[in-house]
Amino acid sequence: METTNDIIKDIPANISDSQVVNYLHSEKLGTKQVKLFKALTHSTDKVISEWFEISEKTFQNYRSSKAKLNINFKEKLVLLFSLYKQGERVFGSKEAFSEWLEKPNFHFNDARPVDFFKTISGIRYIEDRLTGIEYGDNV
Repeated sequence: METTNDIIKDIPANISDSQVVNYLHSEKLGTKQVKLFKALTHSTDKVISEWFEISEKTFQNYRSSKAKLNINFKEKLVLLFSLYKQGERVFGSKEAFSEWLEKPNFHFNDARPVDFFKTISGIRYIEDRLTGIEYGDNV
């Protein structure tokens, strides 16, 4: 079974802002990575487009090489790949992490963590919670 680490090997879990900036300026992110992200999340085009705050059509164009990825999309894509790596490490599998993302959680005001994907600060908050879980905080 392919792990998140196999999908994007050079994006670290717990990526720093400077690493994100360096990655965006030194690496190519394109159609392949967009397709891999969709496969990783098992989410629909509609759901993913909502996370990125783009139209479903734009997401489909990104997936089919019809449009160049904009920098904001790339930044969030890198952060979400990193988040999935961290989540897989903390929970032991993509599936267990995905289940956690979908369940309402006290630390997220009884919302699902996945609902925080729409903003960079939301993604960073999920990262912080995962770090807390690693070190013994409540799930």
